Amino acid sequence: MKNYNIFSVAAAFLAAATSSIANESNLTLTLEAGIEFDDNVSVSVLDQNTEQSDEAAVFDFSAAYQLIKDESSEIELGYDFYQSLYNDLDQFNLQIHTLSFTGSWVVDDLDPGLGYSFTKVRLDDDDLYDSHSLTPSVGFSGLESWYHQISYTYMDKDFSVISDRDATQHSISADNYFLFMENKAHFSIGLRLEDEDAQLAEYDYQGTYLKFGVSMPVGAEDLKLKANYQHYWRDYDSITASIGEERDDEQDSLSLELSKPFYENLQAKIAYEYTNTDSNLPSADAEENIFRLSLSSGF
Repeated sequence: MKNYNIFSVAAAFLAAATSSIANESNLTLTLEAGIEFDDNVSVSVLDQNTEQSDEAAVFDFSAAYQLIKDESSEIELGYDFYQSLYNDLDQFNLQIHTLSFTGSWVVDDLDPGLGYSFTKVRLDDDDLYDSHSLTPSVGFSGLESWYHQISYTYMDKDFSVISDRDATQHSISADNYFLFMENKAHFSIGLRLEDEDAQLAEYDYQGTYLKFGVSMPVGAEDLKLKANYQHYWRDYDSITASIGEERDDEQDSLSLELSKPFYENLQAKIAYEYTNTDSNLPSADAEENIFRLSLSSGF
């Protein structure tokens, strides 16, 4: 992606899309385009990191259509498209397509839900893997200003070339949200337990994930801050052949995003992501920093 102004392209892309779509109350569209700098381009699902930096143009488009929405139920169909285009390391260009179905209902004091998604991931214009996931959940209010959700997810991953990584995954999550600032902001804390059974035993693991997050307005300039932190532990069941012992991973990840609306339905965003993985598998032991500037539009 050389010799052009990415922000000019992003603005033109958003403006053209906005003007070409008819007003439809049940349809929600979001478009985002920008540029990011990555100091260690990597593919975490393959335990690959290059230890090389590069810039990339990034694009994200999502659409959601509400089939049903009333006081007691909501059913929505969704589609999301993501594309990264690197300046030099174009073999790491990533494309992701996700189709989803979500339903939620109100039953007495409970909010049961059901979600399904199909995701296709492509790397360097070749299929990397497909995944199916099914997530039933239930939400409920707790103490004043608290909301809780418990969910279970079954996922099936099918790799196109590396069949040893084909896997089924079961996970249980508990997420808790505290609303404040007159419900304009929230703090979240969550715990997820994960068990993955792969085609090759050395990829089988059990994982524990601890998550914290906050979303809140900042100052009087319509600024909004989102911050998320996650720590996970993964214990692998079998010996990894390349290191002659059972693999053991820990990871810290932090993301920060500051956004500001301007010019009707446009938003400017600046974001930072930090990931530090401590692993006895050298190809997975890595540190990564990503900086991103983007424009987004939702309607």
